[in-house]
Formats: sequence, structure tokens, C-alpha cells
Amino acid sequence: MKLMHSIALVSLLAIPTVHADLPITPFQARYDLYGSGLPVGEALMSLDATASSGYAMRFEVHPNQWVALLASHRIQEQASGEIRDGQVRPLRYARQADTGGETQTVQLRFDWLAAQIEVRSTAEQATLPLSPGVTDPLSLNLAVMWDLQRGQLPEQYTLVDSAEPRVYRIRNEGEETLKTALGSLRTVRVSQTRPDGNRTTTFWFATELQYFPVQIVRRKKDREDLRLEIRTLEHGSH
Repeated sequence: MKLMHSIALVSLLAIPTVHADLPITPFQARYDLYGSGLPVGEALMSLDATASSGYAMRFEVHPNQWVALLASHRIQEQASGEIRDGQVRPLRYARQADTGGETQTVQLRFDWLAAQIEVRSTAEQATLPLSPGVTDPLSLNLAVMWDLQRGQLPEQYTLVDSAEPRVYRIRNEGEETLKTALGSLRTVRVSQTRPDGNRTTTFWFATELQYFPVQIVRRKKDREDLRLEIRTLEHGSH
């Protein structure tokens, strides 16, 4: 991660046309990843268009060589779904996290006809009720980007990544100009707070880039423990 890669400069005046079936142009992004202020690796996030009105998202965390000597700390997430009736509707979600020699997995299947979610993880299995607006952690990014574009950011989102749904409070904290590897960007800062209030994640969504998240900071008990800063952003299917 410490090796400098060539930065793909993004034109802020000429974003590609949105895919006919998706509200957001497909993309592939790379972030520099910091833990407690120290460089620990990189993260990749991508969005692709699939079948009619379908999407596929991917998120990966790769530790740098020094972190990898201590523990793997690799994370892979995948989500797929569709855009239906003006909503982002996930269909499947999977996460695999390798940390400290232990592998944890989560698999979700969203059955909208039966109005239920099947949860399968390393630790548990469950069937949960499914209602409009419920999403997975990765599809949430697509939902927030679209809601910001439409000026319809809700006060909360319901996320499922375990046998217990979690309602996260959402707060629009206003506009902020942020210096990034892509240049100086006008952003909207949005915070997401866990139900217990002990963890807050703040996102900076660039208004010129279809509200793409160019910086993400997570704080636990008022101490920053995780930061992602955009390094490159490419538009188009991959």
C-alpha cells in the first residue's frame, strides 16, 4: 500500500452517463486504509450492472505486508440485487473475514416474495422478517448515493448482517470541501450511528461524482479507529 500508484484523475465535469438500468454509473474504486492513524492496507469497492435493473457490488480489504505478518485481516464482501419500484432491493449478500487466523462467514438471502431473510453464518442461522427499505451493509452504499441524488435521505436505515437487524441513525451534517487524491471536492458529510451509540461512521459523498463516498471514518467512543481515503476512481463496467 505504501508504494505510490499512478492516480487516475477523474474529470469533475464529465461523469459518464448513468447505466440505463442503474441510478449510479458502474465504478471501481481504490482506497488507502488507515487504522488508528497508521497505514494498514488498501480497500477496493466496485459496482457493476448485471441483468435488467440488476447490480453486483464487491468490497475487499487487503492488508499491507507489515500487517499481514501479524494476521491476515482480509475481508471480502459481495452483494447483488435489483432496482425495483424506486428502491434498492438486495437479493444476496456474503462476507468472509479472515482475522487472527480465524475465518468468519455470513450469507444472506433476501426473499421478497416470502418477505423473509435467510441468515447463515459461522455462529448462527436464522430467518428474519423482510420489509421495504431493509438492506445489507454493502448495498447500503448504493442506496445512500441514490437517496442523496434524489434529496430523499431518510433519518435511519435498517441493516442486516447477522440474526439481529440493526437500525442506524442517519444525520446529514452539511457540505464540506475535501482535499483528496482526485483533487478538491465538494462533499456532503453524513454520519451513521449504531443503536448503542458507541460507534459512529462518517461518510463524505462527493456531489460532482454522483455522491460517491470519497472518505469514510469510523470512530469508537470518540476515537478514530478506521479511515478510508479515495486513491483512484474509474467509471464503467469491469
